[in-house]
Amino acid sequence: MRSPERGGLGVRLFILGALAALLVGTVGGWALRQSVQATLYKSFEQRLEEKAERLSAELVSLPDGGLGLRQGRSGDEFGRIFSGWYWQLEGSGELHGSRSLWDTWLATGDARPVGGDSPLRRLSGPQGSELLGITRAVAIDGQQVVLHVYGPASETGDELQRLDKLLLVTQLALVGALLLTSFLQVRLGLAPLRRLRARLSAVRDGDAERIGSGYGADLNPLAGELDLLLERNAKIVARARGHAADLSHALKKPLSILNSDAALQQQPLLRQQVSAMAHLINRHLARAGSGAGEVRPIAIGERIAGLVALMRRLHPERPLTWQVEVADDLLWRGEPTDFEEMLGNLLDNAGKWAASTVAIRATTTADKIVITIADDGPGLTAEQIDQSGIRGRRFDESTEGSGLGLVITADIAETYGGDIELGRAELGGLQATLRLPA
Repeated sequence: MRSPERGGLGVRLFILGALAALLVGTVGGWALRQSVQATLYKSFEQRLEEKAERLSAELVSLPDGGLGLRQGRSGDEFGRIFSGWYWQLEGSGELHGSRSLWDTWLATGDARPVGGDSPLRRLSGPQGSELLGITRAVAIDGQQVVLHVYGPASETGDELQRLDKLLLVTQLALVGALLLTSFLQVRLGLAPLRRLRARLSAVRDGDAERIGSGYGADLNPLAGELDLLLERNAKIVARARGHAADLSHALKKPLSILNSDAALQQQPLLRQQVSAMAHLINRHLARAGSGAGEVRPIAIGERIAGLVALMRRLHPERPLTWQVEVADDLLWRGEPTDFEEMLGNLLDNAGKWAASTVAIRATTTADKIVITIADDGPGLTAEQIDQSGIRGRRFDESTEGSGLGLVITADIAETYGGDIELGRAELGGLQATLRLPA
């Protein structure tokens, strides 16, 4: 079983565009941050390297056997207590460090790499400050020692925080621009499809005969193929209707001869079968033509008024009151002959059985046109209503008719996606409710 479609083509294209925008923005922002971070780390590493080289050149062995800086070359950043810049020597049997360490030492064994290819190491220094540093092996007066040089990590951290804020704003702006571009691309790109769909609806509703062109190089061939298909189908339908009419006329003549034969009048069964064949021919001829002709807006009130006038002429011996309640602007799109066939059958049926009154009312709902025809005749029982769909079933043989009127009406209504329902009328007789797509 296929899963239901979720969203149209435009929605799916926009979602794909949005995902692509988010992916590009996220990956691009991350790559840019990594690149800038690596640059900042490299710059800080070069500063540490310069200080390590200067310290290596200034470190000397003291007379007491210790190590220290040459006289007068203490250096400002390493001479201020807890300045954030520190150096420490290890490997000479004891620890030596910068004056900025005061009475503390760096736990160099706890240092951890910052990651990537950078030689920088991160360490928590005096007073809990975050430090970044490097480690170098140096020789001082023949002694091999390890020099640790550390500086404040806040310098690169502050730069990264400013970069993160800038990247966030830039990424949001980029994603917003890409989303807007995707939306415009979908709207403009699918505009020819929307025009094509509107034109197809116009052809279906009878407002246009052809789809035409003007949909772009990609869709114009499709529109041309659809026009050819519509033209071919119209020819096939017209040919089929012509064949049905020819067959009907060819059969009606011998049936008329049989009906007028005096010997046949003495055979009730044969007479009944001949009559049934004639009515079936009429019914299938009407079904073959339903929904296949000219589709155009039909003024329901005007058509019903004309049919009521016709019913008055068909039933002159019965002075019926025809009550019509239809809005003047009520329209239905379809073939006029189909509408007249459906309403004509229902009105004729009501005119045959009504005692004095036939009420006709037409209203609209959200998607339907509802036409009710009620009379004050004997009506039908629930069982008879259930059987009313049986072709040719008549409930009173004394009244002229074939019993196919309701079936033909239901068949034509079904062709347009409508239906018919029978019930008990407030007037006491039968009520037929015809529902057609608005």
